[in-house]
Amino acid sequence: MPFDLKQERKLRAKLRESFVRKRQVGDREFCYLEGWHVITEANRIFGFDGWERETQETRCVYTKQNGDKYTAAYVAKVRVVVHAGDRQIVRDGSAAGEATTDSPGRAHEIALKAAETDATKRALVTFGNPFGLSLHSAQTDAIPACRKPISNPDGDSVVRIEK
Repeated sequence: MPFDLKQERKLRAKLRESFVRKRQVGDREFCYLEGWHVITEANRIFGFDGWERETQETRCVYTKQNGDKYTAAYVAKVRVVVHAGDRQIVRDGSAAGEATTDSPGRAHEIALKAAETDATKRALVTFGNPFGLSLHSAQTDAIPACRKPISNPDGDSVVRIEK
């Protein structure tokens, strides 16, 4: 068995709603976990020296100046290796990040960090709910903050309560 019982119990635990954040992207609202929280959970569950992250690839895929604003976009691939007993469990994640600021350096920095952080979260999410897996499934309704609104016949949004 790669994980000890204590680690398995932590990996099977439900996601605590207090760590879930929401953001608007276009006309859709998404629930997510912040990067610092996911890294904290990895340290708590696997130990500070029980896992490692390696950025496999980063690439700037877009850059533009529009007046005094600079935009940059990056893609990143990250590998997470978890040491579990005498085994190494390897998971990869990929993501993109974009930023627009009044400084070209800052736009690149923010976009690159966002891509690496999201790729790390995507690799770790495969380990279960403490890393946000339930946010990617029908179980999302178990987290009140992430219940999807539906329209009633009057056109108003209401919170979905059917199961």
